[in-house]
Parts: sequence; structure tokens; C-alpha cells
Amino acid sequence: MKKNKRWLLVVGVLVVLMGGFYIIQSMHYRDHFLPNTEILGVDVSGQTVNAANKKLTDQFDQRQYTFVEKNKKILKVKGDALGLSQDFKKGLTQILNKQNPWQWTTSVFAGQKTNAQEDPTINTAALKQFATSTADKLNQNRQEPVNAKLVTSGDQFKIQKEVNGDQIDADKLATTVTSALDNHRQVIELTDAYKKPTVKASDRDLQTTERDMNKLASTKVSLQIQSTTVTVPQATVLSWVTNDNGKATVSSQAITNYVTALSQQYSTIHKTRQFNSQQQGTVSVPAGTYGWSINISATSAMILASVKAGQDLNKEVSHSGPGYTTTGDIGNTYVEVSKEKQHEWYIKDGKVVMDSDIVTGKPGQDTPSGVFYVWSKQRNATLRGKNDDGSSYASPVSYWMPIDYTGVGLHDSPWQPKYGGDWYKEHGSHGCVNNPPDFMAKLYAAVDEGTPVIVY
Repeated sequence: MKKNKRWLLVVGVLVVLMGGFYIIQSMHYRDHFLPNTEILGVDVSGQTVNAANKKLTDQFDQRQYTFVEKNKKILKVKGDALGLSQDFKKGLTQILNKQNPWQWTTSVFAGQKTNAQEDPTINTAALKQFATSTADKLNQNRQEPVNAKLVTSGDQFKIQKEVNGDQIDADKLATTVTSALDNHRQVIELTDAYKKPTVKASDRDLQTTERDMNKLASTKVSLQIQSTTVTVPQATVLSWVTNDNGKATVSSQAITNYVTALSQQYSTIHKTRQFNSQQQGTVSVPAGTYGWSINISATSAMILASVKAGQDLNKEVSHSGPGYTTTGDIGNTYVEVSKEKQHEWYIKDGKVVMDSDIVTGKPGQDTPSGVFYVWSKQRNATLRGKNDDGSSYASPVSYWMPIDYTGVGLHDSPWQPKYGGDWYKEHGSHGCVNNPPDFMAKLYAAVDEGTPVIVY
């Protein structure tokens, strides 16, 4: 009987001791993780939240992130290089609050595995620096993307397809890394950070511009210049059409340049001419007052308006100046003055109808050479100017036909006793062409205003 009581006492003591130990342990696990607790693959058994957080942080500080490109590994970096720092306190606290500290005995044998919520902090400045330096390094031998664009192909515009390229966009790389970190991914695909063309061949706006530009470029332009028809090559018209921020337009400067070149080619003003003279064969005669030129501004404006409207054009150029005829430049009716021969001819319809010796300018006051024209006819005029000694002169004449804009012209000269030969060397004019009075009267009556005068 006494023996049974002794065993009961021992059992009671053991029960009390075990109960106390159980209670003490249960109280301990109120702020410590249960035995055999594994979080994110890390054993945190018996640790407080702070201790477990440090252990997890130390573990994850060593985590590496792999950058791949089309299944090829490009580089590996640790999280701190990406500006990443981890804090698991929030998730660890949630797990601790959910565990039952009175079930620590069960956990000893069964254990528990769980994941704590990661609460990563990203230093955006450090991440941006990493993305910029990485992109700069990787882009050294990579192709930059090329936008789709309109190019000329023959006599029309066509869309040249965009090229994607493989350069890395630093901003996209930072965004891609941020997304991977937020989603707990350790593999980052670089192709997600490629620079992309901003204009594609499929863009409707680009296709509309192509259509509009081709409509303008198909405009047919023909220009009438005297007896010549100049058909502007379609490739030239195409070169006038431009893309102004997606809007089909026409370059006024390009058209002006073209018309300027036409004027230089066809206009006669300011050009030396080869002239078939009466007694000296073919002579070179410098430019004078006679000649025409294309009115560049008016002709360019006409072409510009037509092409902008996409309307075909076939019109004569706008021009100014004398001598614009369909029969050529000088034509076959003109006055010819040879200073060397001191002689003058009036040719009408290709035939000499009258001629005479004359007196031209005295050496030092030479009659200018050039292709001029009779721009006015006056009766009983007084010619005024300066003599060699500086004195003024006033010479009345009966017939006056000016041919340039400096006071040179054809007129009668009753004061001259003789004409032709070398008389002009000592008794020449101040630059005009002196004619015998009787001959000048006939010449004045025969010659119309606008008649070319060739002096050589």
C-alpha cells in the first residue's frame, strides 16, 4: 500500500514538472517560432521575428539575379547591385501570429514549412545607375532600332519597314528589373527591355502620308518656253514632295531652284552671243540690255500651286524682258554696228535694206559692245553730258533712239564732216553712234521700238 502511494507521488511530481515545462515552453513560443519551422527554405526554429528576419536577410543578400537573352546567360548580379534591400518582418510577424504556441509539441515531430511575404525595398537611384551603365556596356556592338520611313523607289514613294534592333533601353531595363523583383523572379529577360521603333510600317498615319505624297508626286508638269516644251521628269517632281511631320507637302525652295536652273539655261539676258556679222564672220557679242529671262517667282508659284493641288500643268512660263519670241533670240530684223569697220546695217527679214558709214565713240569714251535694243524713239531731243575737259555739252539732234540705260544711242550728227575710217579716233562721239543726218532720218522711219541693236 505504501509502495503504490510512492509511485503515485512520483507520477504526480512528473506530471507537475512536465506540465510546468509545457507551460514554460508554450509561453516561450508566443514570441518565438515553433520547432522545425522553415520559412522560404531557411530554418528559423526558436527564433524571434528580429532574429529570423536577420537570418533571412543574410540569406537573401547573397541571392543572385540572372539576366538572360533568348535563353543565353548574359550576366549575374547580387540584389544590392540592383539597389535591392529585403525586409521580412511583416511576413514573419503574420506567420508568428498565426501559429499556436500550445501546439509546440506537435511541431517537434511534424514541423512546418511556410513562406514569408517578402517586402523588398528598391533604391531607385541605384537601380537607375545600374540600368544605365549596363545598357551602355551592352549596347556598344548592338543595332539601334530604325523607324519605318518613306523612301523613293523609282518615281514613287514606298514605306521602308522598321528594323527592331537589339539595343537595350535603360528606362525599360529598370522597369523590367522592378517587375521581376516585385514578383520574386530571379531570372530577367533582356529582350523585354529592347528599344522599339516608334514608327512602324503598319501605322495608318504613315500609310496615309505615303498615299498623299504619291498623289502629289504623280502630278505631270510641262512648261512652254518659246518654241520649246520642257517636260519636267517625274523623278524631279517627286523630289519636290516632302514629308513634313506626317503631312505631304511640296518644297517651294526645290521648285524655285529648278526654275532658276531653267532660266539660266534658256534665258538670253546677261549672256554672250555668237553673232554672224556682215563682214567679220562669227563674232562674240557680250550681253547688253536686250534679252529676256524667266520670271522665277511667278513661274515657281504657278508650279507650286499646281503640284500642291495634284493637278497636271501645261502652261507657258512667266517671263520678262525683250526678245522673247518663238523665232529665236535676235531674230532676222535688227541693226548691226561694227566699230572696227565703222559701219552700220539695217537688216529686215534677213536682208540688208540700208547701210552707212558711222562714227562711234572716241577711244577712252568707247561705244559699249553688246546686244541692245531700241527702247525709245524721240524727235528733236537734246543730248547732254560732260566733255573730256569737264565742261558740259548740250547737243540738239533731230532723231534719237537710245539703246542702253546710260545715255548711249543712235542719232543724227550734223556736226560731223565725215564718217567711217579712222575719223572716230580723233573726232569720235562720247559713246553714241553718230549717223549721217539723211541716213538717220530714213533709219528712224524704218526701225521700230524693240528692234535689236548689235554692237561689236
